[in-house]
Amino acid sequence: MKKFIALAAAAAAAFAIEAGAADAVTGATMKVNIEGTEMPKNVDAVTSASVVPPKFRQSVKPNGFTKGSKKVRVLFVVGDPRHESVEWDLVNTAMKHFMDKGCEVALRDLYEMKFNPVLTRETFFQAKDGFGKTPEDVAMEQLWVAAADYIVFAYPNWHDTPNPMVKGYMERVFQKKFAYRDTDKGLEGLLKGKSIYTIMNSGWIGRGRGDVGDGIDGNAIWDKYLNAFKVLDDDTAGFWGVKSLGRFCNDQTPANLSKNYGKEIEALRADLVKHLDKKFKYTK
Repeated sequence: MKKFIALAAAAAAAFAIEAGAADAVTGATMKVNIEGTEMPKNVDAVTSASVVPPKFRQSVKPNGFTKGSKKVRVLFVVGDPRHESVEWDLVNTAMKHFMDKGCEVALRDLYEMKFNPVLTRETFFQAKDGFGKTPEDVAMEQLWVAAADYIVFAYPNWHDTPNPMVKGYMERVFQKKFAYRDTDKGLEGLLKGKSIYTIMNSGWIGRGRGDVGDGIDGNAIWDKYLNAFKVLDDDTAGFWGVKSLGRFCNDQTPANLSKNYGKEIEALRADLVKHLDKKFKYTK
């Protein structure tokens, strides 16, 4: 027992030395909450995440794709584990609007379906070079993508990029020889005729709701963020041969305990619908 305690103490000391060395280099103050904190009973009220109060939540069931249909098909790829979030509320709003406009809507709820976003060493060369057999889970998702006219990626903004679930979906599903290929003139996108779009609820990114130019009072910081996202979206679209329709971003979310929450969430939904009407065609 004494030997174990001594080893543990030595490990802790080594960690402290290593952390101190890193701190000396970066000048940062390192704080690690190893024990964690107890989950508060009123987590919906105190979380920094955006949560829709129960009485304002909506649930929408997509109508799915039908064989031989000539209707516009919209595929939603969603990476958010919290169905009560504002991000999911925006997804539900968009799915309902597309269906109201006569479109067919399919949903890939990545957390619910336990999609594996990890590109392993064993599957790396298959995804990046097209060598070998496509994994079954990837092949299934490629059928959904192939059938869609529009692909809508939806995820909350956690670190200004697609979160691991959505990024992993992009890396594994939109692979070489499916989404692009080599030619004598360089890479060629293979998904021509399709469009991509992103719905992203966010913390503060400059105060706005929509895309480039939709910042409140012409806020330059908003456009700085949205133009950075545009570079990412346009580059991805060019890689796959699709068209980017931009984004609907929002950092003006109602406060979780706002007394006017109902009116405020309806205003947010209405703004998203207006944005969709500007960006999408609902008939072929």
